[in-house]
Amino acid sequence: MQGTAAAMPQLDGVTHRWVDVRGINIHIAEAGSGEPVFLLHGFPQHWWEWHGVIPHLAKHYRVIAVDQRGFGWSDAPAGGYNSRTLIEDIVLLMGELDIPRARFLTHDWGSVVAQLLAMERPDVVQALVVTGAPDVHIRPNARLLGLFPKLWHAFVVAAPGIGPRLQRNEKFMRHLFTAFEPAGGVPEEDIELYRAGLSQPARARAGSALYRGTILPAFMAIIFGAYAKRDFTVPTLALIGAREPSAALQEMGHRAGRGGNVTTEILPGEGHFLADHCPELVADRALRFFAQERGRKAVGVTDCRL
Repeated sequence: MQGTAAAMPQLDGVTHRWVDVRGINIHIAEAGSGEPVFLLHGFPQHWWEWHGVIPHLAKHYRVIAVDQRGFGWSDAPAGGYNSRTLIEDIVLLMGELDIPRARFLTHDWGSVVAQLLAMERPDVVQALVVTGAPDVHIRPNARLLGLFPKLWHAFVVAAPGIGPRLQRNEKFMRHLFTAFEPAGGVPEEDIELYRAGLSQPARARAGSALYRGTILPAFMAIIFGAYAKRDFTVPTLALIGAREPSAALQEMGHRAGRGGNVTTEILPGEGHFLADHCPELVADRALRFFAQERGRKAVGVTDCRL
């Protein structure tokens, strides 16, 4: 098993184990009991992204925070960072855990993987909350051109050779964590923890391969409407901070009659890293949405102060 340069952070009530998924050790952090909720992190993070959210969800659900391949305390193989393999990783992991269907709370590229999973296998996704990314069924318009300068980092990280080196650059990493955030969006100690993971060359290469294999292809597919005409039946909440580019994308809307069961909430004053800056709000919205999807009385937690 490949570790990161940092020691595993600890959180009360959370246990850790590694699950063999076709020869790759996938790390999961678990808490609570009951019906399952999978948490899929974004770039360049891992399960710790959800440490403020987990205690709230674990009061009502069995929470499973996954370190996806190449990140956190999961193995970082040389390949497999295309969307098809990443989707299969989750399906196989669910099989190993004997979970046929679950709810998902996701962020950034984890939101992309979960949405593609929901399109390909709606039988395994009961409900989905997307943060830090638009839903893939949006209908882009001319406003898209104004967003490219804000997304320059995606193209640089994807570049072989340059991308892995850049991820180990402190100034660049701080840009990722502060460019679209309110003051104090991501705590300093957490930034250092995420940076420690990318100090390993294999994980920096994994991040670059992820951008080439999944993030940029998905972005281009969204731009050209590759997903917009496909049915999307899984109940989905897109929870997005108003300060980040995904908000502008989400506000472009959907083709008439499309967009499936997508509910959108744009949060004033918030940025990309919602779970880091405002975990109570993310937990509250997720709990309420999951309860609404089940047709039961909503449960939630106190929102953080915006």
